[in-house]
Amino acid sequence: MAALLFASATAIAVAVEVNAWKSAADGSSASATLEPAVDNDTGALRLPLGHLEAALASARLQLFTVTDRPGLYVMQAASLAQQGAMFARVVALLERRDMPRNRVVSAAAIAAHARRFGTDPAGLTAGNNFSTVELTHFFEVAREQGVVLNQDERVLQTILVRWRLIRQEQGIWKAVSARDFLITIPGLGPAPGGEMIDATVRAAILSHELGHWQYFSDSAYAHACRVFWWQVLSYEERAELTRQLANLGYDPSDRIVIDEMQAYLLHTPAAYMPIVDTPGAGGIDVGKVRRRLEQSVARGPQ
Repeated sequence: MAALLFASATAIAVAVEVNAWKSAADGSSASATLEPAVDNDTGALRLPLGHLEAALASARLQLFTVTDRPGLYVMQAASLAQQGAMFARVVALLERRDMPRNRVVSAAAIAAHARRFGTDPAGLTAGNNFSTVELTHFFEVAREQGVVLNQDERVLQTILVRWRLIRQEQGIWKAVSARDFLITIPGLGPAPGGEMIDATVRAAILSHELGHWQYFSDSAYAHACRVFWWQVLSYEERAELTRQLANLGYDPSDRIVIDEMQAYLLHTPAAYMPIVDTPGAGGIDVGKVRRRLEQSVARGPQ
């Protein structure tokens, strides 16, 4: 019941945000925007990707259905802490190194894992990206394991059901469409280590996560990235990129590393780039690797 009440309150809160967004738009030129439609079940705004950043509140749970990118859905959590409470165990199951792929771990295990990387559960990721197939896998593993979802995970599940992204069929969680993809970003506010999520940081997180959407939705782009990884980079360059990403906590599998490589190199502003130059034999020059990747993607599949 708590999850249902929360989701209902969210719809009201987002509807209020729509009115504020409309008022702001009224002061702009007539050609600037059209009023976004609102999903009655979730309060999700329906708008094109180019209007998304203007519609973001500072620190409020918001949902967006992106109308000119079929299959793309965006959630802004009210804070990094709320995002972490919803997704930390999903992230652990699907993409964190040294975490099991066949069971949902406890909150204590998440906290211990986060401490290894100098953060807390809220700071495991700044943003997230998951296909709805991956999200239903989390809920199915939890169901089969008999794990009780925490309150925020139940809220997430309720939102996804009301958003018509997932459903239960004969007690089994399934994605409504294998082509649906959710990215999440935090609202503005504090982050671990005394840092702050401000509008510039949030924009960088959004850009990075949209890079994952491109890799998921554009098969030619994804193929070009994989060809670059296996045929253009040397073994030593692949090993160094994998080492750096694993040190950030990512699972070192090719499935994760290639996707993260392209999202960081092509979609993340330089000020927030965690991949660094390493001199000497077996090292990498990040700028040169980026330019070569850009050229490979521009050429397309070979």
